[in-house]
Amino acid sequence: MSADPFGTPERPRLTRHDALAAAGYAGAVVLLAATGASNSGFVGGALRWPTWVSVVMLLIACVSLLWRRSRPGITLLVAGPLAIAEIVVGGQISAYLLLFEAIFDPVLHGTKRLAHLTTALAIGLGVVSVLAALVLGAPGPIVLVVLLVAALVLSTPLLWGWEVRHHRDARLGAESLADLEHELAAARATQAVETERLTIAHDLHDVIAGHLSAVSLHTNLAASLEQPEARDRSLVTARESAHAALRDLRSMIGVLSTAESGTQPTVTLDWPSLTTRLRGRDPQARVQIDPAVTDPSRVEPSVQAALLRIAAEASTNAVRHGLAPISLRIDVGADEVTLELRNRRAERSVPGTGVGRGALSYRATAVGGSATSGPGPGAEADVWRVLAQLPVRAPSVVDAPEDRPASAHRAPSTTPAPPTTTTGPTVTTTETTETTAEEGDPRTSSHAAQEATP
Repeated sequence: MSADPFGTPERPRLTRHDALAAAGYAGAVVLLAATGASNSGFVGGALRWPTWVSVVMLLIACVSLLWRRSRPGITLLVAGPLAIAEIVVGGQISAYLLLFEAIFDPVLHGTKRLAHLTTALAIGLGVVSVLAALVLGAPGPIVLVVLLVAALVLSTPLLWGWEVRHHRDARLGAESLADLEHELAAARATQAVETERLTIAHDLHDVIAGHLSAVSLHTNLAASLEQPEARDRSLVTARESAHAALRDLRSMIGVLSTAESGTQPTVTLDWPSLTTRLRGRDPQARVQIDPAVTDPSRVEPSVQAALLRIAAEASTNAVRHGLAPISLRIDVGADEVTLELRNRRAERSVPGTGVGRGALSYRATAVGGSATSGPGPGAEADVWRVLAQLPVRAPSVVDAPEDRPASAHRAPSTTPAPPTTTTGPTVTTTETTETTAEEGDPRTSSHAAQEATP
């Protein structure tokens, strides 16, 4: 038996227990009548009907008890009036038992509307009985007896029925809440697995795809170079990128294999490596990185990691699908960090909606920011532009919307490298850094343009 949201209990079917209960009451009626356990009734005298009439009436009332749980209204309408008539005229003691059932069953097993109706009828019956005794001029002791009988016979099943009903409803409510908690826990577990799956997919795409793109680019470039020194440098770069991809893959597999919670992989990803990756496509790439982006006091570490991931994804897309010129600019404001990467689109480059572009939005949204990518407007239609705007402080878990993944998702440890000053085709992090490639580098933008494919 369960309760619906409106408090209407589910109607049970007629069972063997109901038949046994009705038979038990019928046996009690016959037994008490045979032993002569009765009183003169409230009217008494010549108006009292014969015992066999009382037995027939009460047996009919017992038959209505077959539906005391499934259709308690039948018990109220049949057993109630017959029991009251017998108490008033016949005086059989078993009538009080049947009146108890006629009031108790609708309160316990009926709808709330029926239970309240039964309560009102019982209270009204008690009041009418006492008023009738007073109006008819009954002696004081008789009025007192009527009052006591009404109080005991009518109030006992009412109070008992409501008490049992409240306990039953409380139990059903607790069971319903427990079921909801189990369903919610299962949904949360499923969501956690799905979130973890997406996180792993994004991690693999962000890190491994970038290294493999560099391997593909430099091996193809080496095949087109005639100078041995330049060809060797491209092959060395491709080999280093392949080794980095293997290291990152082993690190992620190690984290997935360990039983320790909170363990995060270490990946070979930092701003100088991204700059080198862009220079593999465009040796003249312009990179401007505000040194404050690596300052934890200016930009929260979780935002730094997200920004680095977005830059890695954007750089991978530029290397795989873009042409020179390529530019990357990162500015740190008072409340916002802005990343903008621009590159010329290949002739057959078509905007996509795959994992890469989805990862940009995913990373930005996770820390309360936004990221967009697409061709520029109007005259800049041949330029692909990635724009990410992130807050310098990620929203707390308490402030974050419930439907957005919290920043606590497992992600590889991508804390940006501290500001360094390097030579060659890397970033020199001064107040605002801008570098260009070495002169004489045989990997020209024309070669890169030849390798670009949409």
